[in-house]
Amino acid sequence: MPMNLHNTSALRPAFSLSVMLGAAWLLAACSPAGLPPPTPSVRPVLVATVKQAPLGGLPFAGEVRARERAELAFAVPGVVREVLVDVGASVRRGQLLARIDAAPQQAQLASSEADGRRLQALLAEAQRREKRLQAARDSGAATDAEWTAVQAEVQSAGEAVAAAQAQRAAAAWNHAQTELRAPFEGRVALRQLEVGQAVGAGTVVIGLEGRGREMWLAVPGSLPLAAGQTLALTGSSGSATSRVLQVSPRVEAGGSRRVLMSAPDAWATGEAVSVQLWPRDPAAVALLVPLRAVQMDAAHPAQGQVLRLPANGQVPEHVPVTLGALQGEQVEVRSGLKAGDQVVLAGGLALAAGQAVTPVSRLR
Repeated sequence: MPMNLHNTSALRPAFSLSVMLGAAWLLAACSPAGLPPPTPSVRPVLVATVKQAPLGGLPFAGEVRARERAELAFAVPGVVREVLVDVGASVRRGQLLARIDAAPQQAQLASSEADGRRLQALLAEAQRREKRLQAARDSGAATDAEWTAVQAEVQSAGEAVAAAQAQRAAAAWNHAQTELRAPFEGRVALRQLEVGQAVGAGTVVIGLEGRGREMWLAVPGSLPLAAGQTLALTGSSGSATSRVLQVSPRVEAGGSRRVLMSAPDAWATGEAVSVQLWPRDPAAVALLVPLRAVQMDAAHPAQGQVLRLPANGQVPEHVPVTLGALQGEQVEVRSGLKAGDQVVLAGGLALAAGQAVTPVSRLR
């Protein structure tokens, strides 16, 4: 029997009910309560292996300087009248290096000397009167008031002479400061004055370097160094035996510590040299990881975190680490890792919590 297409009113309720049931079933199937959450996909990450390196084999940069140094300045202001040395010149102890115009100081010295002679004469005259009055007082020809007055005059004249002598000594010292002389045998390393130049008191104009050489190094704070320790030092000019002169008690940012060491006398001052230190303990080692693998703690520069791959799984874990000194693109790790651990270099920022990874040697 053919269906009457114009008579569909009886089918509409049944069709609508079927659509509603189907939609409800699909919504139930897609809801979080209906299915477990999807499993994150496995992502590739670039990894690096924590390596072990001898502490002594790491390069350090040091600056060589003279152990005996002096920065010379005129103690009085003036105009430069003579400069007798230049940079690089060898000087002996007491040698005259430079001189400023001494005319003002000479005039002051001459005036103080004249004042001293005049006051000394007044003191001598007062002392003679005191002597004459003493004889008169013994014979009863002088009063106590006269005796008291002459004694006060002698005392005042003596004080004036003492003040004049101090003034002359100061003038003589100022006159002597118009000359710069070498305090020890050495070499001129700095010259900052020319004839005719006006210089102020205390302005450094000549620098001298004497005997001995030393060098400051920034080394990892964990390096076992102590004052007096003897080390083998290798630099651009060859190898030498060095001695630790001073170890800073303060650990600086990045975990480094400053160490003062002796250096060979043949090494030039003022040059930055690359050296290697070899401690007595050959087993002293450092753990190094690429700096890219570390997420630094801005509030604590010696602290950070890395993503480490556990040996028995593929899900990276955040591991806190204590950092040491930088060695180029590597950083020393003092705690939190061991040699052979694998840490994530790149790709870790895109990982979800609990997401498995595939370690690779490079990322495409």
